Amino acid sequence: MLLGKRQRGIALTGILLVIVSYYYFHLLESHPQVNQNSLEPSPRLAWKGKTDDVVTPTASLPQESWTNAAQKPTPLGTSTPISTSPGFPTVSTSDVLLIFKTGASTIWKRMPLHLTTTLSNGRFPNVAVYSDLEEPLSSNISSVDVLADVSEAIKAYDRPAYESYRELRNPQGINTYREYGLLPGDESTDVLPGSPPGWRLDRYKFIPMLTHAQRNWPDLKWYIYIEDDSFLFTDNLLDYLSNLSPDATPAYYGAYSGEGNDTFAQGGSGIVFSRSLMRSVFGGKNIPTLEEYGNYTSNSCCGDIVLGKVLRDHGIFVNERTYGTASFRPEPPWRTGFDTSMWCEKVFSFHHLHQRDLVELDLFEKAAKRPVIFRDVYEKFIAQHIAVGQRAGWDNFATKYEVTSNTTTVPLASSVESDRPALKAAFESPQACKQACLGLEECLGWRHDSAKKICKLDTVAKLGRETDPQPKWEEKTVITSGWMVERIEERLMGDRCDGKGS
Repeated sequence: MLLGKRQRGIALTGILLVIVSYYYFHLLESHPQVNQNSLEPSPRLAWKGKTDDVVTPTASLPQESWTNAAQKPTPLGTSTPISTSPGFPTVSTSDVLLIFKTGASTIWKRMPLHLTTTLSNGRFPNVAVYSDLEEPLSSNISSVDVLADVSEAIKAYDRPAYESYRELRNPQGINTYREYGLLPGDESTDVLPGSPPGWRLDRYKFIPMLTHAQRNWPDLKWYIYIEDDSFLFTDNLLDYLSNLSPDATPAYYGAYSGEGNDTFAQGGSGIVFSRSLMRSVFGGKNIPTLEEYGNYTSNSCCGDIVLGKVLRDHGIFVNERTYGTASFRPEPPWRTGFDTSMWCEKVFSFHHLHQRDLVELDLFEKAAKRPVIFRDVYEKFIAQHIAVGQRAGWDNFATKYEVTSNTTTVPLASSVESDRPALKAAFESPQACKQACLGLEECLGWRHDSAKKICKLDTVAKLGRETDPQPKWEEKTVITSGWMVERIEERLMGDRCDGKGS
């Protein structure tokens, strides 16, 4: 009897060991992060720094012939898993290449904070920072001098831009800094009349930049481009892309700009290129070059316009010939015109941001419990400042309608008969301008210029900012701006967007 009990005990112990072993190995199989230390590093994440480093090329990251060692891509860290909560994307940042465009004149003013916000914790495993000068930003990322192999083409079409490029490498400037940080060694602003050197060079970066990106990251699904003064709401954009095919008809998406057949995506708002576009345009047999587009580029103000021309020549139009989404913003939140059409939509980006804006938006996004929509941005950054109703010495950039002593652009059909006298007198004073806005049902904001005697009205809620100091030779004026707070509360804030934006 005793022997039987012992045998039963041994048998039960064996069964328990089998169950524990099964669940242990099943857990590892289902959750490989439990044993992260045993994983081999991905070849795509290998550092390709100095030319004398031994790097084994892979099929997904081929060797290439760029002359400058630092022009080789500099991937970062490892991918951080994206939340799988409702409303968040199921795609990973490892599916995209994040492209930053910067320049020697702005890189040290703008890029360092991106290292602790946009690029923190290795969120994007594939990153390329394109500039007009090779410079290390950290121990594991450097900017790529994307103009190194095209400088002769720039020289042929734009001698001043070429001289600016050469000057960046002048050894005399070793202790001259372009951050303008009010410190000894700042480059004098007197050398920057008219168009700054960095701006002259900027338009030449787009074609070689995308060619380089396709050559070094040929297999990714999407290529997301932003500028060094932009902020990207990553989860929102990835969720948007999860509903699109990267291998369908070549396409790119962004803030619609231009008219007719001269449309393009505004660069600073962010642009997304599909894999099919990158392969067909920048990886095919007839890759566009600056030799081909040098004359057009030299006569254009901006690189995004040049890019639009290149893509139209390949039969590709921004947002597939539609206006597309309003979620790519070409301005900061305080310059954004909030209205019902975008109120409950997800935000993808903001542009023209200062460093404080960048940090505030990063903290805001990280604290969000659901996808960030425009209503959230308004409530967090705008509402409390508009609540005062009226500000003198403040410009809210109201622009849609204008009233002067002898003209008005307000359609008569927009106001009832009894309001026309108020509209005609709107230019006379801030109070008269406000009354005109009250009489116009769709008006949410107004702006009065005391010297020019102009009243401007708008149908969006826009915060604006303090007016700049006037030059001594200008006639002194006071800009007064105001908002229809009750209307904004009713028409915008009254919509809680329940179930929307998720």
